[in-house]
Amino acid sequence: MQSSVAILGAGLMGTSIAAAHLRCGFSVLLYDSVDSVLETASQRVAEELRIQNELFRESYLKLNRNIEAVFSCPIIIETITEKFKAKQKLYRLLQDTANGQKPYLFSNTSTISISRLAEGLEPDWRQRFCGFHFFHPVRQRSLIEIIAGAETVSETVLQAREHARRIEKQTITVGDCPGFLVNRILNPYLDSALKLLEEGIDLERIENLATEFGMKMGPFRIMDEIGLDVVFHAGWVLFKAFPDRVHNSPLLLKLVELGWLGRKTGCGFMLYPNTVSWDGVSVTNPELPVMISGSNISDDEIIQRLFVPMYEEAVRCREDGVINDFADADFASVHALGFPSEKEGIVSWGTKNSQCPKR
Repeated sequence: MQSSVAILGAGLMGTSIAAAHLRCGFSVLLYDSVDSVLETASQRVAEELRIQNELFRESYLKLNRNIEAVFSCPIIIETITEKFKAKQKLYRLLQDTANGQKPYLFSNTSTISISRLAEGLEPDWRQRFCGFHFFHPVRQRSLIEIIAGAETVSETVLQAREHARRIEKQTITVGDCPGFLVNRILNPYLDSALKLLEEGIDLERIENLATEFGMKMGPFRIMDEIGLDVVFHAGWVLFKAFPDRVHNSPLLLKLVELGWLGRKTGCGFMLYPNTVSWDGVSVTNPELPVMISGSNISDDEIIQRLFVPMYEEAVRCREDGVINDFADADFASVHALGFPSEKEGIVSWGTKNSQCPKR
């Protein structure tokens, strides 16, 4: 029997998540309030499936800007912009139009506390609400991060795990805090890269050293693929939570102000001839703001500055109770962030690295 799911938001993540469901035989109702976004959604979903050599069954995808239509589905996945007020406004709209219907509501938020997001929900909605966080690119990352809020009931978490299994994803359940597990580990990698670039270290050098280390993508390519506006807003959430160790990058802000948001605009830290696919050639943006003269720094020091902070944050996540075992951080770093599997994960690597503080 064919199952259905509603996805709120037809942006990069929404269309990628829609494609993941279509690939597994789901019927998808894709909602967005902006007509121009919906107009290109089918093309973007089709492209995502084409890359996976999967047939695009257009009849299985329904586009709709009427919020009432989503209640035909038992599960609703919210994938809109990483802004607290925007998400709460959408949740209020859902509640106002539900007419007594009680679907499960999963949020793809990457950084905002689930308990905080749930504050605007009615009590019975809070129980059926949890985090359901996919990773870029959805087709290549096998992990979904599940986060229960303070009032999420166990049945909701079980439904989330089962739904992930049905779309052929693995899951990890983590504690509720800004950034959860994966983005708390990812952010130091991106922060360190931005600091190095702002010190005048060549972008291509940083990217090449990261991929030679074994990362699937270098830090600037990751930011471009996610979208620099998304990176900026997620970073702001983390900065407010952890101001002592999150870098407020003036360079990132400048690019966002210029409208250079990465692949989706064709221009970010790099230039992209194809704004849909994650594949293809990219070159460094020659119009990047000029940085100060490059410092004299070795390749090994760059590697240490990129990855030691990731290890340190993974240790903090264990100390904070976000995870119960360091193996969870290792698993997540490989399956969500593209950390090299031969190094067995960020904590395993750090434990063997003489320059990491011992836990």
